[in-house]
Amino acid sequence: MRHNKVFSAAITLCMIAFFTMGSAPSASASTPIPVTITATFDFSNFPNVSGTFTTTGALTISGPATMHVDFLNASTTAHCVVTLIAPNGTIFIDQQCQFASSTPKGRWEIVSGTGAYANLNGNGSLTMPPPLIEAMTGFIYQ
Repeated sequence: MRHNKVFSAAITLCMIAFFTMGSAPSASASTPIPVTITATFDFSNFPNVSGTFTTTGALTISGPATMHVDFLNASTTAHCVVTLIAPNGTIFIDQQCQFASSTPKGRWEIVSGTGAYANLNGNGSLTMPPPLIEAMTGFIYQ
């Protein structure tokens, strides 16, 4: 009988350890690092526009940029694909934009990259203050 009690207690302790291990934070959890991405575009070739970008914070790069704009809902919302061309690779960003306010705004997310940016993740909010600027703020997750 004593043997069964010890065995039951051991099983109970193992089960408690098993279920509580999953609730501890992972050592590989991503740390958010603030980033600002500012791009200026020439809209003369709309909907395929080109320009330049600069980043600060988690990334400190600059270079040429392109953007393809697809308007949805009678010009009040748009989906844009932004490509940032940096010396060590390329970053692809999806944007969802709303034009109902005096300063258009939206959300952005890094969807893929090449070279040094192949595993880059990030997202945040954006505003589009005149003249033709994309001001993205948010976080890079490393």
